[in-house]
Amino acid sequence: MVRKLALGFAAAALVLPSLARAGVPVAEIRDDGGALVGRAGEGRYSSPRDYGYLLTIGASARDASGVTLRDISVLGGRIRIGSMFVPAKGTRGARIDALRVGGRDAHARPNTVLPVGDGSYAVFLQEAALPGKLGTDIGIVGVRVVAGDRQILLGLARKPAVQEVSRGAPWLLFGLAPLATVGGPSLVTTPLLPQTGGIGTRAVAIAEQYLGVRYVWGGASPLSGFDCSGLVMYVYAQLGIRLSHFSGAQFSEGTRILQPEDLLPGDLVFFHPGPSGPGHVGIYIGGGEFLHAPHTGDVVKISSLAEYAVSYVGAVRPY
Repeated sequence: MVRKLALGFAAAALVLPSLARAGVPVAEIRDDGGALVGRAGEGRYSSPRDYGYLLTIGASARDASGVTLRDISVLGGRIRIGSMFVPAKGTRGARIDALRVGGRDAHARPNTVLPVGDGSYAVFLQEAALPGKLGTDIGIVGVRVVAGDRQILLGLARKPAVQEVSRGAPWLLFGLAPLATVGGPSLVTTPLLPQTGGIGTRAVAIAEQYLGVRYVWGGASPLSGFDCSGLVMYVYAQLGIRLSHFSGAQFSEGTRILQPEDLLPGDLVFFHPGPSGPGHVGIYIGGGEFLHAPHTGDVVKISSLAEYAVSYVGAVRPY
């Protein structure tokens, strides 16, 4: 499930050094590989000059109910938020008030996605599955902004499960799904939607349009790139089917297909079992092959199930 934003860069704003404050941050800036670049603790924050002044927060505070942020600006004011509340548990009461995107008033419901120019997009009140719950327990990331080689996350309410991790390692953060699998569909590129065939056949036709798009940590856009669950979520979003951006949750979002011989085009195939559910997902296209976004340094491509037989977990029909 999201990223962050807000208001002008006041000269009096306190500039906090990267990684300076211990405890649970209210916001983070990560690069496109998922590595932590900077984070904001409670209080006022303005990202240092070498971050390009991507983020300012006028005030923030945390209590047992969740985290509240006020007077937020992201991307030089392209996104502004008067106030935001992210619950410490569940989704009830999450809200974003006085939201402006590109100088215009906007409204944010859960998983609202809006383009913010230059190929960037923001996901508001993004839902994320709790690890180990397979999508049955959901939390919220207030705002997630994807801009170039930066991902800005605002409104992190939960206590971290793991404070620091290395690039590419499996990890959990704030009790939510790994942020490497959190994202939202981009609205900046509209695929050619097939008009014939069943839902699964149409899903395959859409997915094939993205062959060759690069793998990007947390990616869910054909312009900036996809990760595995981001690709699946984006494809099915075009068909009106809402899926989480977390392979562990997607494994429970549909009808389980018990036998490989029963697979149909469009079914989701899962690999690499783990404590939070399967760690990888692709879209079955028929003939023993599936389409997926494998890993950093690779692109969306077609592979055979035989290549992945050792790590195969199962399949789900998400419609």
